[in-house]
Amino acid sequence: MKKILAMLLAVMMLLSVASVAMAEPTDAPATPDYTDQQTVTITKIYERTNAGTKSPAEEFKFTIERKDVSDAAEGITAANMPLPTIGSTSYVEGEAGAETKSHQITINLPEYSSVGIYTYTIKETAGNTAGVEYYGDDILLKVTVIEQNGKIRVAAVHTEKNFNGTAADKTKKDSFTNTYSAGKLSVTKTVAGNLGDQSKKFDFTVKFTKPANKEVKSTITAKVAGANVTDFNPVWDEKGEYTYTFKLAHDETATFENLPYGVTYTVTETAVDGYTTTQTNENGTINSAEVISTFTNTKTGTIDMGVMLDSMPYVLVLAVVGAAVIALIAKKRRAED
Repeated sequence: MKKILAMLLAVMMLLSVASVAMAEPTDAPATPDYTDQQTVTITKIYERTNAGTKSPAEEFKFTIERKDVSDAAEGITAANMPLPTIGSTSYVEGEAGAETKSHQITINLPEYSSVGIYTYTIKETAGNTAGVEYYGDDILLKVTVIEQNGKIRVAAVHTEKNFNGTAADKTKKDSFTNTYSAGKLSVTKTVAGNLGDQSKKFDFTVKFTKPANKEVKSTITAKVAGANVTDFNPVWDEKGEYTYTFKLAHDETATFENLPYGVTYTVTETAVDGYTTTQTNENGTINSAEVISTFTNTKTGTIDMGVMLDSMPYVLVLAVVGAAVIALIAKKRRAED
């Protein structure tokens, strides 16, 4: 009886193990059901280098080119593989660094007829706006196409940076940054010396020159002695130059704001007789938040504190003669008395 019970128990254990083993395959994860992906987006971020500056309106454009393909059907090559299309994005004035600095750019995928891994190169078209740094590196777009249930499906899409084209440089990345850089030029005036006239207005000229092959689209403003200047309106000549004249007295400053990086300047002061002029940073390039140009005019002289020494003998002779006359008059009066 004991042997029969032991055999029954063994059989039951075997049956339970078999049932578990048979149930395991039903718990395996199902194959993902891919759907056709028709678009992908990348993010353009537009920053500014310095607070208080205002970027000009700007449109960023892109091109997309075929690079290579692998694991595709025979006859599908890099030269004839389907090509996506890419849009552009526009920013209004002052949008760099603002809350709306991030824009979405849509890439429209083509219709694929074969499995494969398709790689494309996206390039930003370099513009000519002064102060704007364009994204100069390649962006790689990779599209993985598979076959599922008899249909061609886009299983994965991603973008990555490609600085030098090496494997170490390639990391997935879906946002790319442009930067607007501008600063200001401040021209300060100091009058020194015991004969320096601190109420006098001195004449200045500033000449700005555009960077080579660039267009200045920024709104540049000016203040002289703290007041906004209404006649400051840069119109660049055929040499890419703009000249403006202004006046400054002691302890006054002229400020030119939102000058794009790369703009060069030259500040000159009209010479005034009797004054010695020293200056710093009277010419240079805008490449920081603020460039300060200083001008100091000095005029000194000898102050007349009394009677000149070369006239003293004549004064003494007059004094002696006067004393003698007074003595004679006094003597005559005594004689008459």
